[in-house]
Amino acid sequence: MRAAASASSAVDTASLADGAIAHFQVRAVATYAKDQFAAQQVHAPHGGSALRLLTWGGTFDTRTRSYLSNIVAYTTLVTTTPATGQ
Repeated sequence: MRAAASASSAVDTASLADGAIAHFQVRAVATYAKDQFAAQQVHAPHGGSALRLLTWGGTFDTRTRSYLSNIVAYTTLVTTTPATGQ
């Protein structure tokens, strides 16, 4: 696993079904080799409201036409903004 140092400064938002906005702070970004993916760590409950965002990355293997790594951003809920007009 390799972690990005500057990840904890990012804040992203998600729109909820009721129109509220949830603000999440990225607290860590990790890169896992596909053959060493930490599924139990990534998918385990972490307490509180959190998101884990998963994507592919790292070196692209042209023979298999696939990336060799998975990238995971670990986030925690910072705050919510209520829907307007409700």
